Amino acid sequence: MTYPARNLTAVAPAHPGSSDQPTLSLCIPTYNRAPFLDYLLRSLARECAFGFSFEIVVSDNASSDETAEVVARHQEAGLALSYFRQEENKGGLPNLLTAFRRARGRYVMYLADDDLIDVEALGETIAYLLANPDIRACYTPWELYDDVTKQPGRLFFDLPEDFVIHPGQELDLLGHIIDNHIFPETVIYRADAVRDISSEARFCYWAFSYLAHVVQHGPVAFRRKHYYRSVTASPVAPQRTQAGHEQAMTDWDIYRGGLEYLVYVLLRRSGATLTLENKRAFRDMIDIFIETRMRVALRLWLGRGDFLRAYELICRIHYLDPSQVASVDQVEKLPLLILAQTLARLANGIAGLDRIQLEGVEDGQSVGSLLREMGLERRILVSPAMPNLSEKAKQSSLVFLRNEAARQGFLDEGYMPGLIVSERELLAGIEIG
Repeated sequence: MTYPARNLTAVAPAHPGSSDQPTLSLCIPTYNRAPFLDYLLRSLARECAFGFSFEIVVSDNASSDETAEVVARHQEAGLALSYFRQEENKGGLPNLLTAFRRARGRYVMYLADDDLIDVEALGETIAYLLANPDIRACYTPWELYDDVTKQPGRLFFDLPEDFVIHPGQELDLLGHIIDNHIFPETVIYRADAVRDISSEARFCYWAFSYLAHVVQHGPVAFRRKHYYRSVTASPVAPQRTQAGHEQAMTDWDIYRGGLEYLVYVLLRRSGATLTLENKRAFRDMIDIFIETRMRVALRLWLGRGDFLRAYELICRIHYLDPSQVASVDQVEKLPLLILAQTLARLANGIAGLDRIQLEGVEDGQSVGSLLREMGLERRILVSPAMPNLSEKAKQSSLVFLRNEAARQGFLDEGYMPGLIVSERELLAGIEIG
């Protein structure tokens, strides 16, 4: 594997103080994903002919796989990249900061080791930045991309037009974010702007908190043209679950924290004082933003078949906007699905249990099949309630009651009180609608 020089406009790593500064640094943090990194580096070597110089900076979070060997092969084949390895896994942000702080480019961007870029569109973005050197950071949407079929999917968000935010236009920025549902994740920084990022937010979504710091020292641009491809299906692992889906399923409260952080920082910097009415207006805007993200998360949890987590979201969405609950997929079936999933997970988690006995259930076979669909382990038998079992069998059985009135009879037979559960107890007041 040797890369023809005509396909490469990367520059070899220079000594500190060299004037041979690349225009763009592609910063790739990685950890134990050597096949994905290899695929990405092959793609960059094959496709990236920008017409300007660039470098690749790989920061390895102490991988135990073949990451170092993959990098060495690409370096030997002529791909100009710098490689830095942590002595131990330092976590996500320190590894990213290593790549950022080791970068020598005039502009710096993050690139996940399992994603791709649209080379032509990236070149257009860099051309825009070179023509507008005062811009400290340029944010764009990104597209979901099926790299197995080579088909682009939807944009994560869209913009009606390009715009630039200057210091003093903080309220305009907040309005754009709320109105257009902007997630400021895909960004190319001017090198000095990267120095505004040095710590990891815990309760605030990083993209909003970083934007709050970057915009304070100069203008930032938001452009419609997207160059980043968030890969949903890869030839490296076609059945892999996209990491971004996991984030969308769980991080809505962190999004709220990030927005509130952004509001505080920008308002304080602008010197604006909000009236009580304006504060309520901002809260309402943030609620709308978060409610939209929670509905996305709800669809993903329903798609995964986790109805307990979905119900938690339904409760919170109902609080924000009750009208949204009626359109939830399978809403009529949810109480039954929640009941079955609760029973299956309860049985799976009790030590020494090998049987569920169903009392008062007419179609036990269908219920047993549903419990299996909800994840009931195969070792646990499902049967109708059976009289005259041995004491050992009673101690290893969980009894499910449709009717509370049947409880006393099982207690009289010697079943453990904690192993007798009813429909009322498992549903615990669950109501939908």
